[in-house]
Amino acid sequence: MPEEKRSVQKTASKPQGAPKLVLRFWKPSELWLFGPLLVLGISFSLVQLLTWGLPSLREARRFTPARCTVVDRYIHSRIEDGRTGFRPEIKIRYKDRAGKEFVVNAYDKTTLDEGGGFDYTDEEAYKILTKYTPGEQRICRYLTEEPSKAILRRDAEIWQWLFLTIHVSLALSGVVGLVWIAKRRSSSLEWSAESKVKPDRTSTIPGVQRIKESPGIDLPYRLPTFVTPVAQNLVGLALTALWNVVAFGTFVYVLLRREDLLDLILGILFGVIFCGLGLVGFFAFSRRTLRILRTGSTIIEASNYEVVPNRRCRLSLRQSGPLTARFYSVALCCEEMTRYTKGTDVLTNKQEVLRFPLFERTDFHVPSGETFREEFFMKVPSGAMHSFISDSNEIRWKISVQIKTARTGTIVRAAPIVVVPDTAK
Repeated sequence: MPEEKRSVQKTASKPQGAPKLVLRFWKPSELWLFGPLLVLGISFSLVQLLTWGLPSLREARRFTPARCTVVDRYIHSRIEDGRTGFRPEIKIRYKDRAGKEFVVNAYDKTTLDEGGGFDYTDEEAYKILTKYTPGEQRICRYLTEEPSKAILRRDAEIWQWLFLTIHVSLALSGVVGLVWIAKRRSSSLEWSAESKVKPDRTSTIPGVQRIKESPGIDLPYRLPTFVTPVAQNLVGLALTALWNVVAFGTFVYVLLRREDLLDLILGILFGVIFCGLGLVGFFAFSRRTLRILRTGSTIIEASNYEVVPNRRCRLSLRQSGPLTARFYSVALCCEEMTRYTKGTDVLTNKQEVLRFPLFERTDFHVPSGETFREEFFMKVPSGAMHSFISDSNEIRWKISVQIKTARTGTIVRAAPIVVVPDTAK
């Protein structure tokens, strides 16, 4: 017969002076974080698409890409207002889609006009010519409506793509965050595992059929357990993964579209900053999630599947390794959930009204491959409200296990129990 560890002898009222804990399924700080991200991301993306994206797409449709051969290189000059201007010209040979061959002098859009493009110095024009070798193959773009005019170099669009990447990433981060908040609001993750204890809507007391069908090893019944911090880390993983997809996609595009050394330097700088931040965040969330998942399992068993107030119920705790915790505690908790309608929204408030410690240990360590076992008794106070469920109110009881570690923060594992009315009373 194991020694009795703790027996709760308290009333069901909230302890005097204890702070009232009210938890919403979303927090104002979260809305103030993800809401502005979404608004700013969408606003900046729309402005950039309207001022640059759509005009660029329309402009790109005017040209048709074709493979060309560099024939020769020239520097043309023109004197205007006492100033001598130079422009580079590359003589190329290409064929349009109809198979007709053209030999023209081209460089960028300014050279499409016979009198345009004389904005370079002699040294700048010569430096441009050194990038082209006669006989090499290049990709040119000729005017679809006037195939005799072509360009070799398009306007640099790298900075535009970089800014658009930032804006889209902000918008996607806001969307994922708000979806996460909405999901928590509609169905709390904390009670998702308790859906195994399916309620009978014909009664105000939740059903216990699944607990009855889960036999234990040390005691007759094994309680279902769930972990809370995993969801937050999975959301972080999703956000950083999304950021990395956009950042690396843009990074590869910039490298493929680079025109000169400056474009290459800007692309590498972008990759170091944005891709580096994304990788650091992704690996940080990955390590934290893996540490939580690798933490030894917590198994709670009970002598009864229905707990009656003022009657002792034996509990068995099995904590598997590896686990190193600064503080480890087991407590009996009662939470009240209230749902109410405000306009078209259905809001849910949750507050913890009772918490009775059952087991506490500091500097708790369980080696890998070993299991810590402990048995103790709990007693729901006489007069405490039994488990209750309705469309607008719920009373839920649970065994809460809090594991505070130095690396993963606080891990909360909990097992729901069903408290029934004392029929003998």
